Amino acid sequence: MAPRYDIRVRERPGELSSSAFLGLSASSAGGVLRLSGEMDQSALHGVLERIRFLGLELIDVRRTPGTPRRPALAPRRPSSPDESGRKEHS
Repeated sequence: MAPRYDIRVRERPGELSSSAFLGLSASSAGGVLRLSGEMDQSALHGVLERIRFLGLELIDVRRTPGTPRRPALAPRRPSSPDESGRKEHS
């Protein structure tokens, strides 16, 4: 399941900006367009690129609480000096 994001942009009067973001739910109030939906990193970057392309002012992007996060990857540590690529000198 992809994380859910809320994105807010400043609307320009007379434009139907929400129609440019099919697949996301959109609501408008007080000159602010709120877009929300589930999206992976690629989709999120695509939406942000579209916002930039349309010349809309990005107000904020928030990950909705309760959406799953990917576990952080710990750096792999070699279990022995041989695995680190170092050669031992005798």
